[in-house]
Amino acid sequence: MSRGFRDEDVTQAMTDKAIGDTISKVLERDAEQEARSADRRAHGDAGLCEDCGRPIGAERLAALPKSTRCVRCQSAWEQANR
Repeated sequence: MSRGFRDEDVTQAMTDKAIGDTISKVLERDAEQEARSADRRAHGDAGLCEDCGRPIGAERLAALPKSTRCVRCQSAWEQANR
């Protein structure tokens, strides 16, 4: 093996760990989203964007009933949290 190159097994292990970490983050965000959605429903705020306070579009709620942000605010949030 030449200098500067990793063993294939080490590279695969690093890749697997990175993928696993990313999946864990996505699942954690989904769980947080679901908890916020349940809390908002309990307080009568379901269907209103948690950021701007405007109604969340019917199409979005039909596709993602546990949404807590409108499309515009969700897009901005995703851009900021990359």
